[in-house]
Amino acid sequence: MCKFFIKATVLSLLFLELGCSTPFKESTGQVDPGTHLSAIQEAQDGEFLPLKTITLPFEHKSTVEQSLENRMEEIELLVPARPSDGWEVDLGINLLQQKAEKLGLTLENAVALTLSNNLDIQIATLTPGISEQDVIEAEAAFDFVFGASLNSQKTKKPQQQVIVGGVATSTSESSANILDGGASISTLLTGGGSLTISTDVTRTNNQSPGTQLTPNPAWQTIGTLDFTQPLLRNFGETVTLAQIRLKEISHNQNKEDLQETLNVSITSTERAYLELALQWKVLQVKNWLLEQGEQVVNILDLRRSYDTGEADYAQAVATVQQRKADVITQQARVQESSDTLKNLINSEEYSLHSETVIQPIGVIEASPIILSPRQAIMTALENRPDIKKLLLSIKAESIQVDVADNARMPKLDMQAQMAFYGLGGSAGDGYQEVFDTDFINYLAGLSFEVPLGNRAAEAGYTSARLQKMRAIATYKKGIQNATVEVKKYVRNVLTNAELIHANRAYRLAQTENLRALSVEEETMAGLSPTFLNLKLQTQSGLANARIAEFTSIINYNKSIVDLYKSMGTTLVVHQIDLE
Repeated sequence: MCKFFIKATVLSLLFLELGCSTPFKESTGQVDPGTHLSAIQEAQDGEFLPLKTITLPFEHKSTVEQSLENRMEEIELLVPARPSDGWEVDLGINLLQQKAEKLGLTLENAVALTLSNNLDIQIATLTPGISEQDVIEAEAAFDFVFGASLNSQKTKKPQQQVIVGGVATSTSESSANILDGGASISTLLTGGGSLTISTDVTRTNNQSPGTQLTPNPAWQTIGTLDFTQPLLRNFGETVTLAQIRLKEISHNQNKEDLQETLNVSITSTERAYLELALQWKVLQVKNWLLEQGEQVVNILDLRRSYDTGEADYAQAVATVQQRKADVITQQARVQESSDTLKNLINSEEYSLHSETVIQPIGVIEASPIILSPRQAIMTALENRPDIKKLLLSIKAESIQVDVADNARMPKLDMQAQMAFYGLGGSAGDGYQEVFDTDFINYLAGLSFEVPLGNRAAEAGYTSARLQKMRAIATYKKGIQNATVEVKKYVRNVLTNAELIHANRAYRLAQTENLRALSVEEETMAGLSPTFLNLKLQTQSGLANARIAEFTSIINYNKSIVDLYKSMGTTLVVHQIDLE
């Protein structure tokens, strides 16, 4: 029995050593850094942006602001939609033909609600879990498999008799009860082979009349070690673990898809919130403009009897009615912007089915940022999910090339088998002979096969190499697209920062214009219709300037949000860890 265990153990270890080194190497999920760095190096070797930082928003004062510095406090009191006014404004009538109600929400809470409830994020979150199970399923191909069988057979058959010298030496019938059972355990090896350890036991009880066998019943026992191993084609972990590695790559790509969905959803929420804030402020400005116009019309109405012509009065009334229409239109835009944000955050408190309008909380101001165009591009190349996915695609195609290269080799398979036999009056006696290893059968063989011309394998290998070349070219194209996108948003940030500066000067100049008219109005002996119409125009100019100022601030903040997304750092900015 000891000899059996020694031989079986040595043989099994030998087969395992030949068949594999380690079943599953810990996958890092990382891409080949060589391909990544080489592509980035190509960008660095070219004419790249210098390393320069820019602090935004710009703090220097315009010439208009410098010239009005002594009257700044007085000017700011004339500005519509001041920070001190908050968000108070009439929202009009909702879809239920009721006065629209409001409910406050901060930007931070909007992002948090999006992370918790957004349906796109919920869908994307499930995908990596599915692909993780695909990896486990692929790994399960190397699990041990246990098998067992049991059969019972009873036979009673007539048969020819052997007669020697007129004397029958055998019976006219054969009868036996046979019980056959077996068990096996097998596994695929990461080297490409397979190992099976099995045993079979057969109990035969011969009941033929006139015959006597020994032992009876007889227990035939067999212990078998089977090993198969490809030596050329399909040999090695490169081939056998290819599907696992490909599933791992697909799983990592799905994780990058999740990060991209999070980036897009958070960015969309921030943009929707900023847009809603802009529409609220525009509504405040237009509502102020309407109130100012109504004051002018009231004055003209009082003067109709002595110095206001019908044309002047009608012109003022038409202007006010146009402003009323603008307010109604803007109220609808605010409610529509609120619904857009509700759709993204998908919260019961801010239900899309409710007619409550979301009110932003806080002050509209330009977000500070220290910007380096070159650093932004390099950060994007390191962090963008789409770039990482393209790198993973290159790795997947590299695996396919290795598999296709292996498939070009001839097929040379080895088979080895060792069987130990035993026979006794009981199962124990039978297995005792097996363990004594007195009856050993050996089998060893090789099989060889090679297609003449090998065209299919060569074509598959060429195709795999071409697909890898395409993946590399697609990756380089992705770097170019990322560079263009980052530069676009960097430019947008800088442009809108300049516009903030310019529109603030524009708004100050328009406010000074209105202030000058107000001073002139206080000193004039009489207000002419022409002067009042000029006041209406000046009010419109100030309102447009204020809206332009708010728009440039909002667009500046949107550009920063878009820049973070294009750099792949949205989650970092919000301190969100996927792990």
